[in-house]
Amino acid sequence: MSEMICLDNIKKIYNPGDVTEMCLFSGFSLSVEKGSFVSVVGSNGSGKTSLLNIICGSIPVDSGRVIVDGVDVTSVPEHERYSRIGRVWQNPATGTCSDLTILENMALADCGPEPGTAPHGRHGAKCRRFGLGRGVSPARVEFYREQLATLHLGLEDKLGQRAGALSGGQRQAMALVMSTLTPVDILILDEHTAALDPKTAELIMELTDRVVREKRLTAVMVTHNLRFAADYGDRLLMMAVSFTPLTLPTKRVGEMSGGGADIKKKKKKGLQGTPGGRLLWTRRARLT
Repeated sequence: MSEMICLDNIKKIYNPGDVTEMCLFSGFSLSVEKGSFVSVVGSNGSGKTSLLNIICGSIPVDSGRVIVDGVDVTSVPEHERYSRIGRVWQNPATGTCSDLTILENMALADCGPEPGTAPHGRHGAKCRRFGLGRGVSPARVEFYREQLATLHLGLEDKLGQRAGALSGGQRQAMALVMSTLTPVDILILDEHTAALDPKTAELIMELTDRVVREKRLTAVMVTHNLRFAADYGDRLLMMAVSFTPLTLPTKRVGEMSGGGADIKKKKKKGLQGTPGGRLLWTRRARLT
């Protein structure tokens, strides 16, 4: 199976030359195969969200390469990378516009070419231009209803309701649909169940798993919920801030400020380390 995401020898230093300088990644390499679901867990400050931001282009790297589906996108700006990436954030309000209706939110997310037309421009699928005409095509309303109906939350019958009036779970479910409304290859999930109650979080994870499988996406999910990480991911990347080396039965994925481990799972029957124990060193903090 070919690689969808490849981080090659990444180095990232925050606040270089300052007393608060921190080397987050040094010589860090990671490959993610097409169609895989990678769960990323770890303590706060270990670089989980920074890892996602590097993939999406939200933050630059000091050295190394970011490769998506065989193409070097290291110097490609963030907005262009999102032509192939969908992202769901931790805050349910981030992925939707509170003052717009459900229908208007769906129309904004539906930025691909009109049905029956070929994509144009260098932005790939997300390239439709908006002018002064109708923002919502009547022909697409039924399509939006069908997409929302898959959530089984009744949102398809509330298209005129403001998104700000929805519950957190409803907004996050809608954000999940919106992030994959146009064709994407990669789905980035940044603790997207952290702000939800346990029952709603379970529902969102089930919806996430279904979307990833049905659309054959490559997913990278950051979470603090170890059960979700183990149950839904087919690979587990553990990142940690530590003053001592971590020894785990894993293959080496590179040096991180917090060390870490790369654990592969076998068909949801428990975690299975790759052969040969490896020592993943951490960068020792300097105490002054």
